This record gives sequence, structure tokens and C-alpha cells, in this order.
Amino acid sequence: MFNDTICAPASAPVNSSLAIIRISGPDSYGAACSFFSAPKNIKHRNAAYGSIIENGSIIDDVILIYYKSPSSFTGEDMVEIFCHGNHLVVGHILRMLYRLNIRIAEPGEFSKRAFLNGKMDLTEAEAINTLINARSDWEIKASIAQMHGSLKSVVDKLRDDVILLKADIEAGIDFSDQDIEFVSNEASLKIVGKIASSLSDLRGRCAMGNRTARGIDVTLAGRPNVGKSSLLNLILNEERAIVSDIPGTTRDLIKESVQIGGVRINLTDTAGLGTPGDDIERMGIELSRKNIGSASLVLMVIDAAAGVTGEDKEIIAGLDGKKVIYVLNKTDLTGTDRKDIISSETGLTFIPVSAKLGTGFKDLEREIASVIAEEFVNFDNSFLADERIISIIDSSIEIVERTTGLLTRKEPGEIVAFELDELIQKLSDVTGEITTEDVLGSIFSRFCIGK
Repeated sequence: MFNDTICAPASAPVNSSLAIIRISGPDSYGAACSFFSAPKNIKHRNAAYGSIIENGSIIDDVILIYYKSPSSFTGEDMVEIFCHGNHLVVGHILRMLYRLNIRIAEPGEFSKRAFLNGKMDLTEAEAINTLINARSDWEIKASIAQMHGSLKSVVDKLRDDVILLKADIEAGIDFSDQDIEFVSNEASLKIVGKIASSLSDLRGRCAMGNRTARGIDVTLAGRPNVGKSSLLNLILNEERAIVSDIPGTTRDLIKESVQIGGVRINLTDTAGLGTPGDDIERMGIELSRKNIGSASLVLMVIDAAAGVTGEDKEIIAGLDGKKVIYVLNKTDLTGTDRKDIISSETGLTFIPVSAKLGTGFKDLEREIASVIAEEFVNFDNSFLADERIISIIDSSIEIVERTTGLLTRKEPGEIVAFELDELIQKLSDVTGEITTEDVLGSIFSRFCIGK
């Protein structure tokens, strides 16, 4: 499909032990062999060790792997050169290729060629970019699943169901003069209802996946000086927040991200909820209340020595309807037995910790992971979908709603078939079976060079 040959570094542009230079196109093998010292009969998918030679001088000792079309990432002849990771060496080899009329690839061009050569569909191609930019173990797992067709298989099944229904309706139109009914209006309504349900389920799975990728919002709450900032530092494993015995030290929101249980957590430390000493502290408390209200999960921190005070009870009352983990901090001053006493007095379940010593942290981490897995994440049933896919699904749902209305009113089959054809086109857009060059440019331009 492409007449030119491209090249680019496939590794990060920093000095490292190794770097990878990727070449793809009809001249990739010949160009690489023109300056490679090893024999010129390298077998498909075999590694050959040799030197890069320029004007009789060794530029670097490398390993070269040749992939013969169509059994390569792009579907074209490809070569990968594994050289030492000094950026000067990488640049020298790239300049040698450039002088052989091998141009530098555009961002995402290798993946774009793979798509256009039928090596993957758009959902699989986009998953590569998601994998590269993943910020949690869950994102990595979901991206790999989509690279192997998890989203594609769901969309293909939906599309096949629509094609089958459209075929039956059109067959009924073609044989209407013979009084042959391939699918009744009632049966069509049931099928469209199932398609609507499947689309709604797909939309929900994409929304859940996107929310998980953005991170679950977890907020530390409590009155002043109960150790929220110390707990934040413990969870982050770094001194991110200033810790002081002076109440009101934290006045602004402190936000950081961390991975717990394989999921990205957006953790926020808030100002202590109490009587403000000045206008700035009052503003901090207002921000805290707003952040607590929008959080998915609240870590309500209680001072073990003081127990649950009147101020604590007021804060807890304001958490009605929220998912809350109650953290009993400063147990290094009281011992963990204090937890049972306070639990019996309040009816609340506490995770005892000492942010100062780090004791109880693993129990807290496990509890956070458990609540998030139970309440906010579906590890094996969610998809990562960008705005392009979400927009297509929303448009598809609208088409199904129109189709349901047509069938309910028993409109002519030709009109129903027209709507179903539009739905087929939309679902084809998800996987890229019908996609304009502008859309492809927008998708692949977000990739890094070398992918």
C-alpha cells in the first residue's frame, strides 16, 4: 500500500543501555543490509549480530532482526536495529538511513500502516497508545485485552446482529408479493430491544473503564490535627504535605496520585474541619467540604487518643450517603486495643494505624483496594474508550431509539432498513472498517514517533 520506507527510534530519546531503531517499507531490508557487516541472507525473524559500518569505520555493534512481509507489525518488510542507547549513536544511524532516502516516520505512522494493512483494527491500534501512556496496572491489563480484540469482539457481535436483522427485513420486502415473512414486526422489536440493551451495556462498560483510568477520587477528612497530612505522606511514601502540631497547618487542598490494588487513586488531603481562625482558613474549610462532597471514597481520620469527639460526630453526620473508611490514627500513643473500645461506643468499624510509625498501613491499603474493587471498578468487564468511540456509541443508541419508534408505529420496512444500515455504518466506524483519512490522522497523530 505504501511505496516509501520509514524509520524512527522505537525507544525513549534518552541515554540508556539499549535503543531500538525501527524501519518499515519495501526498502527496509536492503537499506539496513547496505551498512551491516553480517552476511546479507538474514532469515525472517532471526537475530543477526554485526557492526554498523560507515566509510570503513565501525559506528556501533548491533543486533538486527528482519521481519518479512506480511508477518510483521506493520504488514510490510521490517527491520529492527538494537544498538547501544547513546542518543548520538542513534542519531548517526538515523542520518545514515536518511541519506538512503528512508524518511523519519510521523507520529503513530507504524501503527497507522499496521491498521491500513489489516494487521489490526482501530480499537486495537488505539489500545497500543493507551498501553504506552498507562498509569496503573489496571490500565495496562485493559489495554492489552483490547489489543487482543476484547472491545472489537463485542462491537463485531452487535454489528452482525444488526446485519442479520436488516437482511431479514430486506428479504421480506423483496418477497412481499409472495406473502413470505422472514421476520415479524414483533420479533424485530425484540431483536432491536436486545441491541439497545447491548449498546447501553457497552456504554456503561466504557464509562466505568474511563472513570477507572482517570483515577478514583479519595479524600482524607477529619478535624484539625488528627494526622491527615501524616497519613497522606505515609500512603504516598514521600513527604508531600507539611506536618505540624499546630492546628490549621493544611489550608489548601493537596492532591497527588498513587496506585493501590492496581488502580490509580487521586488522593486529596484537606484542611481540618473545625472552627476557622481566619478568613484564609475559612476558605480552606469550604474547599475541603466541596472536595469531600465530590469524592468517591472518604478516609475519615479519628485521633485514637481523643476518640470520637463532638466535632468528629458532626463531620461524620455530613458524610451520610458517602462511602467511608474510618481510620483510627495515632495508635502508637494508645495501642490497637483502643479500636475495640471506640468501635463499641460508636458502632463504627475502624482501621487502626500509626501514620508516624507506619503500622497498620498494609491493612488500610488492603481495605481501600477492597472497597474500590467492590464499589467502583469492574476489573474484567470494562473498556477504555476515547471520545470518538463514546460519540459513536451515543449516536448508535439514538439510531436504535428511532428504529424502535418506527417498528412500534409499524412503518414500512424500507425505512427501518435504512436506519439499520446507518447503524451498521456507525458500528463499523468503531473498528475502522469505514473511516475517513481525517479521522485516521486525528487518531494516529496522538501516538509517539516509532509506534
